[in-house]
Amino acid sequence: MPDGKWRVTASRIVHKDRWVHLRADDCVTDEGAVIAPYYVLEYPDWVEVVALDADDNVLLVKQYRHALGGVSTELPAGGMDAHETDPVEAARRELLEETGCAGTLSLVGETRPNAGTHTNRTHIVLARDVVKVAEPQDEPSERIESLWVSCAEAIRMALAGEITVGMQAASLLRGLAAAGVAKIELA
Repeated sequence: MPDGKWRVTASRIVHKDRWVHLRADDCVTDEGAVIAPYYVLEYPDWVEVVALDADDNVLLVKQYRHALGGVSTELPAGGMDAHETDPVEAARRELLEETGCAGTLSLVGETRPNAGTHTNRTHIVLARDVVKVAEPQDEPSERIESLWVSCAEAIRMALAGEITVGMQAASLLRGLAAAGVAKIELA
């Protein structure tokens, strides 16, 4: 019985720099259809932090996103550095760099940003009892404004599409459910 997997008959790097790694694969499906080229984006894994203070308020960030052409409201998040293997430690670094905050972190789970074309995973990390401990790092490509909202407001924002990145809206809901501060029920 076929397993549905494609066989790669050739692979080549189309472009690689510090921002993107694009690979073109020539593939054959398990039914024999040739799909060539099939483009794959190789990114490092990402982390998304669902950060809650002692009162279960949610820490969000606003920053300009060039592809969007405007400001996006998001979770603190970012790519794992090449040397990082622990998503919780990467999330700790991102939270501190972007917001100057720290807390008690735990891994909730992972998702795939786009399983059709991306190789990476997105790790959802819950941060509890988050407090500001330093000033955010100054990064010219990231001008970040932090804001705290209630748990209910964060859920409303996610459901209304005001949290711009879809996978972050999903991470927010999973993180809040894992924290026990939100319950998702079938109607």
